[in-house]
Amino acid sequence: MNDDQRIAACRTSVSQIYHMLNHAPQTWRNYVDLARSVIVHVDATTYMQRPSDVSEQAWMIGGLQQLAFLDSDRNLVDDIAAWCSRQWLALLERDRHNVAALRGIGQSWLVRAQPVLSRIHHLEGSSSSSGDSSSRSAGSGSGSALNQNTADEVTTNATADEAERRINTQEYVEARQYLQPATEYLNRAVAAATTQEALSGDLLATVSTAEAFMSLGNVSSPRNNERHFHRALRLLRAAAATPDYSLNRYLQQYLDDYGRLLD
Repeated sequence: MNDDQRIAACRTSVSQIYHMLNHAPQTWRNYVDLARSVIVHVDATTYMQRPSDVSEQAWMIGGLQQLAFLDSDRNLVDDIAAWCSRQWLALLERDRHNVAALRGIGQSWLVRAQPVLSRIHHLEGSSSSSGDSSSRSAGSGSGSALNQNTADEVTTNATADEAERRINTQEYVEARQYLQPATEYLNRAVAAATTQEALSGDLLATVSTAEAFMSLGNVSSPRNNERHFHRALRLLRAAAATPDYSLNRYLQQYLDDYGRLLD
């Protein structure tokens, strides 16, 4: 089999993977060996170094990365994901404004943040049921009862102090280690796509970047997380304004609830 035949077979295999992703994602495990076979054949050629095939290279890497990350909370396919990251970086080395590579690297960081974000969500859900008995009145007489304004201030301060304490815990620090590069690369992807007028600023990058900034805001200090939420809202507003496109229900609700903060 010569190089052209190898690449033709790889195209067919990746097309099959995309078809599965769109129509039967629950069967993804059946395609892992096929994806690994694609990598072996591609690596046996100089295909990924051909400057004339950049768009198809990005298409191929993107399909394999989607497969690798499809069940990332439990079954991240590390070897395929690592190969995709190396190929994105190689593309980016040749063209630092390559939208697909910037988006691919950013999404890789964002997906890797999901397990720790899930742990944080679980921990916060567990702690929210503990109550706040310390803010209640220490006595039954009117002289010992706190003024309502003072009680509200104490509660607010206690909440802020607790938030500051949480952001320095291991889970929050780890989440930021993933989310900071995710937002950096995805932000660059949006900027590059907007400059190139590619797919209305690349909706995939725009929405992923908004989600990354929302998550980064949730694990950052309350003293400076507002800028992350505002960036997320601006991106969601831009995506929602794109003709023939609708945000999913969760993101649209977020924009409806908090979009006024931008006005």
